[in-house]
Amino acid sequence: MSERKSSEQRRKEAAARIWLFYYNRVLFEKGIITERERNQMTLRIDSWKMT
Repeated sequence: MSERKSSEQRRKEAAARIWLFYYNRVLFEKGIITERERNQMTLRIDSWKMT
């Protein structure tokens, strides 16, 4: 598999990342996770790569 990602793969990864950020924010706003946990998850989402 080539290191270059197709535009389709980039779109799917961007969409997945958007949803992850959304759920992370919702969990924080509902008080399910702490600010520290939210920040840690944000860093993990930023560094996440779709397989």
